[in-house]
Amino acid sequence: MIARPWTDDLPKCRNACVASYFSQLSNASSTDDYLCFYCQTEDNSCLYGVFEPHNGLEAARFIMQRMAAELLLPPPSINNTDEEIRERLRNAFISVEKAYIENYDGMIAERTSLQYRLQTLNETQISQNCDNILHRLKEIDQHLSGGATVVLALVHNNKLFVANVGETRALLCRTDDNSVLRVVQLTMDHSLNNEDELLRLSQLGLDVNKLRNVQYLGNQTGTRCLGNYLVKGLYKAFPSISAAATEPVVALPEIHGPIALDESCRFLVLVSAGVYKRIQEVKGSSEETNKQLAQKIVENFRKQSDFARVSHAVLEEIEDEFLSYCVKNNLTPKANTHITLLIRNFNFLPPIPQNDSCQKQNASVRFNPIVQSKSNTLLNEIDSELYSSGTNECETNDSNVDTNRSIESSSDIYPNRPYEKDKRIKGYVDFSCYYENVAKARKNGTLPSFIK
Repeated sequence: MIARPWTDDLPKCRNACVASYFSQLSNASSTDDYLCFYCQTEDNSCLYGVFEPHNGLEAARFIMQRMAAELLLPPPSINNTDEEIRERLRNAFISVEKAYIENYDGMIAERTSLQYRLQTLNETQISQNCDNILHRLKEIDQHLSGGATVVLALVHNNKLFVANVGETRALLCRTDDNSVLRVVQLTMDHSLNNEDELLRLSQLGLDVNKLRNVQYLGNQTGTRCLGNYLVKGLYKAFPSISAAATEPVVALPEIHGPIALDESCRFLVLVSAGVYKRIQEVKGSSEETNKQLAQKIVENFRKQSDFARVSHAVLEEIEDEFLSYCVKNNLTPKANTHITLLIRNFNFLPPIPQNDSCQKQNASVRFNPIVQSKSNTLLNEIDSELYSSGTNECETNDSNVDTNRSIESSSDIYPNRPYEKDKRIKGYVDFSCYYENVAKARKNGTLPSFIK
């Protein structure tokens, strides 16, 4: 029996609801598949984490528990500066990756020894021992390929900080001056659809056109993760990435924030890729996935009398739609897909009183979503659509078009830009951000050759 993780005993944030399990459409039967935490410290800081496993739960559980220890023992101090918080988040990922490798040191050494024995066996020894050695090597590789993609959110001193590796996402849902809900993707997807990641890989000597076509780096689709030693220390074994000058898959997180939490911030969503990719497949498009997920959450805020049930209800709805889609199209769902949805209410619903999870919806908020997301190219495009109240018909009145092209958080790549409420852009598209990034890349010597 697997020991109960110590993270289960952390003080829970009462304003968060979570669902985390293997998809009901998968073949997995584990009942111990909870891969997230949502805890509150004594000084009212809150830490949230979602961990999406790769090749089993063992490594993901280790990563989850070690990450909580790195950030909560001791917890952040109220006196920490914003930069100290960002640095602590960054160092936590580095420390967890180091601890993961140390945890598997024995297996890595055994693997090296077995491979050496395999190469030095004579014909008689090969017939006697080869099968046993190959079987053990396969077992070791199964363990070493375990890992996780991660998204963390820290609420500290009434500010939000977010860190991620991989394709797990953080979405902030906030209202504008007209009480219209915005959905802002705070994280960057570290995948082979991300032009910044493709540029990084090309600088390592890899053929990004081939990678873009196969959509795989060794044995995984993401370009960043914690764990999975096979595509890091042993990446030379994969022909598609063996030419890289250094390890192509990295554990370095992107840090976003601080983001001031004011009355406009309604709720935060941390979600695994297994959830939103189901929506993408059903809808046949990735452009409005975040909006569609936020809409399901808002609808369930309205329908559910128990806040704690909202995440489960949303996942059940997504699963039902996906199952119907698979049956209709004669498709077989991918086995062993782990899904997690964590929702942190700020003030969309009233604060949850002690020993009471029943809530009434904040009626002052309208769900007329304007969706903002970060583009993975030099041009930071903002996806925005304004819908009329109570309908799904797109407004065409130019006076209603949102011209705020700022990114809602600061990160190592995308700086803050102030929102000028009364500013109007005459052109159809504002390319100023593109030219700024081109100039910066040219100055740093990282400008792609196809851009003049």
